[in-house]
Amino acid sequence: MRAYLRPIPIITLVSLMLTAVAYADGDSQGGGQPSVHGPIFDISHFDVIPADDFQKTAYKALFDYRDASSSDQGLKSFRVVNWLLAPNHSQIVDVWSSLEALERHLAQPHSVDFRFAVQVQPPPPPPGFNCCIGSPIDDRQYSLVRSFGTPWTSNRLPSTVGKSGALFVITYVDFLQEILEDNPDERQNKLVQYGAASIKQNEGQLLSYSVLQQLDRPNRYVFLEVWDKVDDYNAWQDNSVTTNFVDQTTPLLGSPFDHRLNILCGETFDDKMGCVPP
Repeated sequence: MRAYLRPIPIITLVSLMLTAVAYADGDSQGGGQPSVHGPIFDISHFDVIPADDFQKTAYKALFDYRDASSSDQGLKSFRVVNWLLAPNHSQIVDVWSSLEALERHLAQPHSVDFRFAVQVQPPPPPPGFNCCIGSPIDDRQYSLVRSFGTPWTSNRLPSTVGKSGALFVITYVDFLQEILEDNPDERQNKLVQYGAASIKQNEGQLLSYSVLQQLDRPNRYVFLEVWDKVDDYNAWQDNSVTTNFVDQTTPLLGSPFDHRLNILCGETFDDKMGCVPP
């Protein structure tokens, strides 16, 4: 269900997310337009060409970007997680106190430098050649609808890097537009109710659950989960609570649930194993 953004001129980078301003008067709590009063979750898919030199260059630039962003005003959390199914795919999840804080961050030199570093290498490459990403970075912005357990932004969540650490699950949900128009509360309520039930029945295993709504496409949601380990997550997928949730929600969807199971990235990237401890 992921749709890539087309390459854009460098002069428009700072404006990449400003289309979300149109929703500034919305309110996600009632199932209508999402709120942009904060916090704002910025989720980006980062797809690196699976070549050793490209991956080393790209992930060094990514980690430098993460570290440089740590002092930006309004930053609440910045995590890079690595997709278990494909070590050259990562998700960047940065959370900001407001849309204005996110826009200020995008204008910072390190934000622009990061995109230059992974898309264009000096001297100018041949026409049509990009280093080092396989497709344009896919950025989407979300407001928080509801969270359960430890907040996603909390530093109390596990920080162990690699497969021995916690499981970070990002699930993309694309509801049918007609569902949005007929009953705007129904889709959102199902995600919230499932989160409440999941937390209640997995105490100590499901550490965090958050429902997010996309700013510019209010029929699209994400739920973020942090589990203690993969086995507990997999076991919950076979539980009747989950199977009933899937059965009831699937008819409302424009495409199947898109689950991404990830591990936390640290300072080291291995081209075969992905993010590993330093």
